[in-house]
Amino acid sequence: MLAGCSSDGQFTLTEKNYAVWRDYITPPENELRWKSIPWRTSFTEGMVDADKFDKPLLLWAMNGHPLGCT
Repeated sequence: MLAGCSSDGQFTLTEKNYAVWRDYITPPENELRWKSIPWRTSFTEGMVDADKFDKPLLLWAMNGHPLGCT
């Protein structure tokens, strides 16, 4: 059973199923392309670069659990 927020105890990680779960949750290379983007960790730094290179600025802000379990 795969569930982001479930804690009903149906899942147990063992040596037998470790490789299956590791391979299941490891993203393939084509999903890791975002890592090659030179992201800015400061909003101000991003604004300066966006203005300097005439590029759009993406502001990602969130509150709470990334899986929506709040």
